[in-house]
Order: sequence, then C-alpha cells, then structure tokens
Amino acid sequence: MKSKLNQALIVVCMVIALNVHSQSVYVVEPGLGTLNTAVKTHKGTRIYQLKAGEWYGLNAPIENVDYHLQIIGAEPAVAGGMPATLQTGSNVNGSPFAMMFDAKGDLTLKNVYFVNADLTAQVGDKFIVQSKANTRIIIDRSVLHPACVSNGVDGQDRSIKTYFTNNQVINHGHQLSPNDNAFFMYSDVANTIGVDTLLVENNTFVCMGTNMFLGGFGTLVNNYVNFNHNTFVLTKSQLGWATKKNEEYWTNNLMFNVNTQPYSNSWQPMPGGDPARPKPNLIWAAPLDNEVLPSNRPNFVQYNSHYRAKGFYDIITEMNAFAKTKGLPFVYLFPLVWPKDTVNSREAHMFNSIDYPRFKYGNTMTDVDPQWVDKRIYEHETKFIAWTRPASYIHAMAQPSSNYPAPTAWPQYWWIPSEDLSNNSVWPVFNGVYTNPETLNGSIEKNIPLGDLNWFPKAKAVWQANKERITAHIKAGNTEQIDIGYSPTAVDNIGEALLSVYPNPAVDEIQVRGTETARISIMTLDGRVVKTASNVNKVNVSDLTKGYYLVELSDGSIVNTTKLRIQK
Repeated sequence: MKSKLNQALIVVCMVIALNVHSQSVYVVEPGLGTLNTAVKTHKGTRIYQLKAGEWYGLNAPIENVDYHLQIIGAEPAVAGGMPATLQTGSNVNGSPFAMMFDAKGDLTLKNVYFVNADLTAQVGDKFIVQSKANTRIIIDRSVLHPACVSNGVDGQDRSIKTYFTNNQVINHGHQLSPNDNAFFMYSDVANTIGVDTLLVENNTFVCMGTNMFLGGFGTLVNNYVNFNHNTFVLTKSQLGWATKKNEEYWTNNLMFNVNTQPYSNSWQPMPGGDPARPKPNLIWAAPLDNEVLPSNRPNFVQYNSHYRAKGFYDIITEMNAFAKTKGLPFVYLFPLVWPKDTVNSREAHMFNSIDYPRFKYGNTMTDVDPQWVDKRIYEHETKFIAWTRPASYIHAMAQPSSNYPAPTAWPQYWWIPSEDLSNNSVWPVFNGVYTNPETLNGSIEKNIPLGDLNWFPKAKAVWQANKERITAHIKAGNTEQIDIGYSPTAVDNIGEALLSVYPNPAVDEIQVRGTETARISIMTLDGRVVKTASNVNKVNVSDLTKGYYLVELSDGSIVNTTKLRIQK
C-alpha cells in the first residue's frame, strides 16, 4: 500500500513539475539562429522571450508540430521603444526563406518587429503557413515590415482560427504589377470548409497588395469573419474575395486609397459569380447551398470610410477615353457595395432583400480625407497615383509593356523610411494619427474614431471597457450609433477636475485623488495595457520600466486619462 502511495505521489509531483516547466520563460540570446536552436531544443515546454531592442535572425523557417509555440517580445526599457527584431534569412541558393513560420500547431506571436526580408533586401514570399486543421494563430502588438510578397497568413487546412490584433503591417505584395496575392488566404483540401474564425481588429495596414482576405468563390464556406477598427492606407485592389460566409462584419474601418486598380466587366463572372449579376463589390456575398430563406445569416457592413484621391478617378476617365477610341471595355473602381438600384449586382440585391434581413450596409463615408498628421502619407499617395497609371494600362487594358517604363523604374510607393527593406533602424515606422472631426467621430460607437484605435489611446480605453455592450449592439443588427460615454472634451475635462494621480513622476506606487474605488488602467503611449486594478485608490508600479505611460482613471461615469512618468 505504501509503495502504491509513493508511486502516486511521484506521479503527482511529476505532473506538477511538468506543468511548472511548461510555463517557464526562456530568454533567448540575440543573434543568428539562436531562436531556431532554442525552439528545436525545448519545443512547446517554454515561452520564448526575445530581448527588446535586440536583433534575432532565422537560419531556417521555424516549424512547430503538434505543440503551442509562444514567442513574446519583452517590453522596451522606455515606453514606446523599439521591440525585439526577428528577421528572415536566405537558403543556399540566395533566396529568402519561403516562409518565416510553418505552423503545424497553435502559434502565439506578441510584441515583435518581424522583418520578412533578408540582408540583401529580398522580401520573403510568405509570413506564416498554417498547415494543420483545428489550429489557432494569435498575432498581437507586432510590426511586420516588410510583411511578405504573397500571403501573410496562408491557411491550408480546415477549421483554422486566426486572431490578428493591434499590429502594423507594412508592404505586402510587390511593385511589379497589380497582381500579387491575399494577405489572409484560406483554402481547404476538400474545398468545402473555409476559415473557422478570422478576427482582424485594431491594426494598421500600409501599402498592401491585391487582396486582404481570400476565402474562395466556389463551395468554400467561411464561418466567422470580422474586420473591425482597422486602418488601411494605400492598397492596390480588393478587400474581401470570398462569397460565402456564415457570419461577416466590416465595421469602423478607415480606408485611405483602397481599391485603386481599375476593373473591367469583361472579366466577369468571377469563379462562383452569377453571370446575371456580374458587377462585383469590395464586399462579396452569395447564397449558401440549400439555404432556407429568409436567411438568418448576418452580414454587417456599417460605419466605414472609403476614400480615393482624385488622381485615381482621373486615371479611370483617361483610360475610358482611350478605351472608347480603341473599342475596348470600359473600366471602373469598386465601391464597398453597389447602391440598391444598381443593375446586375448580386450583392446590391442581397443587401436590400427581405430574403436577407440581417444583411446591413450603410453609414459609409465616401472620399472624406482623414487629414493625416504625417504628411509623408500624401507624398506616397502622389507616388501611388503615378505608379498606378502604367500598371493599369498594362494590366486592365492589355497594352504593351514596351509603351511604358519597365516596372522597376516605376515610382516607389512602398513605405520604406530607411530606404532599405533589410534595415529597420527607423522607429517608429508609421504614424496613423489623423485630425478630421468627421472621421474622428465616425464609428458606430459615438465619438470614437474610425480605424485603428491604438493611435487614440484615450478612446481605445473607453472602447475596451465597453466591448461587451458594443458587440451585443452589433450582433443584434442595430445600425444606429451606441453611446458608450466617451466625449473627447467634456468627459476628459470633468475627470481631470475630479480624478488625478500622484506622485508624478512615480517610483514605487501611485495613488488616486478623488475616490477610493477607482478603476486604474496603465498603458504605453501607443495604447498597450500593461497593468489594471479595480476598486482601489493606489497601485504598485515598481515593476514598470522607466519612461512615459498613460493612466486612465475611472469611477462610474467619470473618466480621466493623464500622462505618467516612471523614474528609477
């Protein structure tokens, strides 16, 4: 009996030891191949931490088979500082690796600057291949610059989940033509099941390629697709190329020069398209096989801003004048969804049909300039227009490329602050702050900005605290704005008068004046929450690195956000 008891105790101790071991953090030393070696050695038994501000290079793509791989960048010593860099490498032929990650198990990546170009500035084809069914990818608070040529997340099996939040993605595709590929791409070996879950929220995408989401035009059915509060800047072509979705949401997105490539009706019908309704939109929709009508499926496309500069429309006018003289088909630019009276548009019909009562399209701003703080965005807009003209004549009207400069001589519209894709020394890479009051108050949440809320941390904090209410509001199909108690002026001023924090600067602890029951949220300057506490009037900050932070104090309806300095 004693022997059996001892054996049982040994088993229990081993289980406890394994559980503790599986949660341990492995700090990876910087350098070439150090992360590869660590992952091969310890597999899923460690959380791999990369040192902030340091460089790590891959000597091969990282593969995880049937275990959860977690790579987390440490917080920089100064709030808002540069995270760890992880850069791809080259094979024996001198070509960059085909992918940075081959995910055959769950994968979590957080707070890392990914450079998917080798040291000779050749961009890698893909960022992640998700090649096993029922796996989950989480990518959060990271920068991808450059991101990839063809696919950012290439899902190659069924029931895949992707959660992509709080990231910056810069330079997807290539500059040789309008045709590259989709950043989020999902397929299934049986060609019946698309992505299970795709949540894309609070990201900024800059200089993107042909598609954001490609989920199929045939029998492939995607389960849940949600693009919410994203900023898109300088995007070649489509947003979503997927007709069949059980549940889809495009909400609160800010789109600046998105879908700038001309399209011709002569290219229709697309695979899976309806020859009787050949005119496509940026948001595709189609009946499901054997769908019972009226359908209960939600397709919620509300509170988005879609801007295109006049120069892109001028190209369309010029090309159609050319087409008229040559007897060629006319070209046009997609809207998000065609108006309800548009002839030959399947989606215009579905979004205005009693057969699809939960298909909601509206509250779209068209060609409203956000008024960016960073004027370089407008410089790249000018370059993008110049790039688009020869690319469009060659691609959309099949004109000889010999009539135009070689693609390598076209204007460079990618976002490369250092002028070298292999060099990530410029930080921060991009600034998405804008000033237009119309777009600053354009979301379904009253007074909340459109686009990526990480550029507006005060608004994001209030939005985050009300996510459950907001989600329920949208899921119920409500198209009117919801008041979540945020006012950029009144609320902040009231809170500032009634709630404050001291000492400031702080070393070990901060306290709140004005209440004993505050909710305290401490964030980095780009909106990343690093500490929270509820129903208190003080919180320990000795574990925070020195630098500047934002502190949100709330008590009931009173909210104040203030800057805090931590000193050591």
